[in-house]
Amino acid sequence: MYKTRLGEFELEDNEIITFPNGIPGFESLKKFAVISLEETKPIFWLVSLEDETIALPIIDPWLIKEDYEIELSEDELKILSVEDPSDIVIWSVVTIPFGKPQEATVNLRAPIIINLKSGIGMQIILENYDLKYPIISPNTNNDELK
Repeated sequence: MYKTRLGEFELEDNEIITFPNGIPGFESLKKFAVISLEETKPIFWLVSLEDETIALPIIDPWLIKEDYEIELSEDELKILSVEDPSDIVIWSVVTIPFGKPQEATVNLRAPIIINLKSGIGMQIILENYDLKYPIISPNTNNDELK
């Protein structure tokens, strides 16, 4: 049983994600899990299993920017132990200013990459994307985000 900011969860070993280098800002934390809560979908949560106060809201970046593109280097593929690209899932961290959900942004510059098969994750930097891309914009179909 793991205690997190979002409550207590029972997790199987294959649901635990190891970030060998941590995540920028949380380098000392290595063990995380992705939690889905019905009331926050399509936002999921990347929760630390080592510090119960850490829970990052994450979202599928293609829900926000359909033409989002990502390319992993050979080194990144090695670190993630990728054998089959279909084992990879990609998330972007969401920032929601307190009391101003309409100003929420998504970090498209630093996606979180997780190999579901190996249980290894990492955050990479993409120079050609915004750090604070607005979730609600004239180009966003807000019905998709409900």
